[in-house]
Amino acid sequence: MIKGILITICMELLLPLTAGACFAVPSKSDPDHKALFLARAYTSGQIFLFALFQPVFVFAILKNMTFSGAARIYLPLAIILSLAMAAVSFARNRSAYAKVLNGKAGKISFWGIASILAILFMIVMSFFMTYYDGDDSYYVAAAAQTETSDLMYMTEPYTGMAILSPYRYLFAPFPMWITLLAKCSGVKAVVMAHVLFPWSMILLSFSVMLIIAERIFEADYRKRDIFMFFASVLVLFGDYSIQTPENFLLARSRQGKAALASFVLPFLFSLILSAFREYDRNKKISARYPVLILFTSVAASLCSTMGGMLCAAFVCASMVCMMIAYRKIKVPVLMMLSSMPGLVFIAMYLVMR
Repeated sequence: MIKGILITICMELLLPLTAGACFAVPSKSDPDHKALFLARAYTSGQIFLFALFQPVFVFAILKNMTFSGAARIYLPLAIILSLAMAAVSFARNRSAYAKVLNGKAGKISFWGIASILAILFMIVMSFFMTYYDGDDSYYVAAAAQTETSDLMYMTEPYTGMAILSPYRYLFAPFPMWITLLAKCSGVKAVVMAHVLFPWSMILLSFSVMLIIAERIFEADYRKRDIFMFFASVLVLFGDYSIQTPENFLLARSRQGKAALASFVLPFLFSLILSAFREYDRNKKISARYPVLILFTSVAASLCSTMGGMLCAAFVCASMVCMMIAYRKIKVPVLMMLSSMPGLVFIAMYLVMR
């Protein structure tokens, strides 16, 4: 179990941080404290890994490849690309990274300490409290089935019979991500889904909240900490229905739609908010925003078949607001186009179902 935890930490913490370092290079107007840099690197890196996972595994499933065959393509690709992007970014932005590494850790108030304790409590309890949801009968069972058979979406998890029309699920193969973590760490897929995976989704979700709080309150760290504290309280006490976002985060985090609602869509909101702020100050935006929006649209498709459509609708509505506010066309259109790749998987589903 200890070995499994350590490998899971490498897969769900160290690898995303490495992959996302190139997207977290602070601009001149960004706060330079370490907490924000780590939050941006961690969330951006996980979005990149999700976005890379989606086309590789959808292609592998459509070609009837085994799970191990798809994993042998994805893992080296993910590791090599993550290390290469980090190395190139460090070589080109040494001064920016040095500023962060030598900078302050970030001010924190009583409210910030309270929010950290609340988040740590959620993470610790995610190891000891498990919750069964009806949808686990498909999603967790699909991961466990793939783990034992090495076949993807060939049999119905409910019955064990051959699947006649798997297209509703195969274009959003989030259970295969759980299986990949389980295979790499050496633990059972059910244990991974219920015990070892939830902490990463909790940490990712609150990292996005920190990014949003920094953008809203900027240098006012006390307001940022109050925001984080009340966000943690709402999550802790929001499980009054199986339909709430809080329930999805704490009780159903191994399901793709939980990742979409708790992490991917809030991350997309943070990108749009950051792009608006940067454009308002500099009349231009960094290239990382359209690139990350592209990755986010594909990552959303991994979580849910409709995820790509939600991302495209969200971005297009926001960019219409930018057109009206700034009377500019080029940047909003570029952002809209970058949100479209996720629609490819919906189109494939509509054609093949």
